[in-house]
Amino acid sequence: MNKIKTLDVLLEDCHIGVLQETETGKHTFTYDLLTPSAAQLSLSMPRRITPWEGTPVEAYIDGILPDDSAIRQHIARTYGVNARNPFSLLTAVGLDCGGGVQFVDPHRHEKDYLEERIIPISEEQIGLRLTNITSNRQSTWQSYGEHWSLNGAQDKIALRFTGGQWYEVEGTAATTHIIKPGIRGLKEQAFNEYLCMKTAERLSLPVAQSNYQMFGQVPAIVSTRWDRRIDDHSVPVSVTRIHQEDMCQAMSVMTSHKYQSDGGPGAVDIVDFLRNNGFPEDDVEFFFRALVFNYLIAGSDAHAKNYAILEPVGQLPRLAPLYDLASMFAYDTARRERKLAMSIGNEYSWERIDLRHWRRFAESCLGHDDWSMLSHALIDLSIRTLPAFLQSSAEALADLSKLTTDGQEDKIELIHRIRDGISRQSSKVLQWFSKDV
Repeated sequence: MNKIKTLDVLLEDCHIGVLQETETGKHTFTYDLLTPSAAQLSLSMPRRITPWEGTPVEAYIDGILPDDSAIRQHIARTYGVNARNPFSLLTAVGLDCGGGVQFVDPHRHEKDYLEERIIPISEEQIGLRLTNITSNRQSTWQSYGEHWSLNGAQDKIALRFTGGQWYEVEGTAATTHIIKPGIRGLKEQAFNEYLCMKTAERLSLPVAQSNYQMFGQVPAIVSTRWDRRIDDHSVPVSVTRIHQEDMCQAMSVMTSHKYQSDGGPGAVDIVDFLRNNGFPEDDVEFFFRALVFNYLIAGSDAHAKNYAILEPVGQLPRLAPLYDLASMFAYDTARRERKLAMSIGNEYSWERIDLRHWRRFAESCLGHDDWSMLSHALIDLSIRTLPAFLQSSAEALADLSKLTTDGQEDKIELIHRIRDGISRQSSKVLQWFSKDV
């Protein structure tokens, strides 16, 4: 009979408990109540004496890992672990995860296992890695010796950028940036995401800091991790992990159910969760504005895993900056594809959602001022989103013209498509309220 397998769980560099797998494959998480830290792994698993088991544990560890089964299989081949077992995968890539958590194998005693190592990498080498991960082979998603894990479905790599230099990280070293080459099959998708992120930023929506950059011949969006704190004044540069989790992990929802239509959380569920867990009303209003923004840009992938919670130890949890914003107006879509990840008043289609659906949604949230907050967001963002998008696009094209002489026809067409879509949505919303006066 196989013995129980154990991983030590660290949170912001402090031991907080152990994750175990029994001989039957059951996973449990037990808090170390002797630790001086009062940190908890997830809002779904408050500190207690009794071990946590079942869905809260499974949803949390599943959510730490990449969504794509091909990426999990690549990790398994590289490290000789089981692609279908999250615990097994975390033994290989659990040293640098989303947030402040690390999963450490207490039985590994190699000298370099827990050392921090950074290896310089050129932008040309990054371009080669990005080219390879967008191929069917997934051949260099992660180099041997790297132990980071990123959740989500998109191809991406995690690196460190400090002192003007890119680095691969090995051992327990923390990454600072996420680089995504864009979704295969969608033209100029990285540029699309960059424009939408910059538009949201111009509208004062908290978003991950991002840049659009060429690595060799590969365009990519580069996002600074908001779950890392970089101290450039220390020698060597210090990178501190800050804990976070996505909404599915916090609500004990498996990754396979991240979309509301697959049984995952809807917008009303998330509002209820925020209020039941003591989040400030500012975060509820922020979530309302994010819903409206995604509606106006046809942001079809704003499911529960694309909302996250920052949980620095010793501080109250807050809704994290937005990420993975992109517009489906840029692409030719069938009618059945023109839907949001979360319904508004029981309607998913951004073409069919009207004022009554938004009113129904506000009524379902049961907050005293919900319709006031939501109607203000609808009017305000319908007035300001198109100008913000046009200004962000003009600045992006001007910046690109300084870097390359290549034609920008595809980018200009993408801008026009998104512009026209936002214009239609915004005009429709403003007409609702002109009739409602």
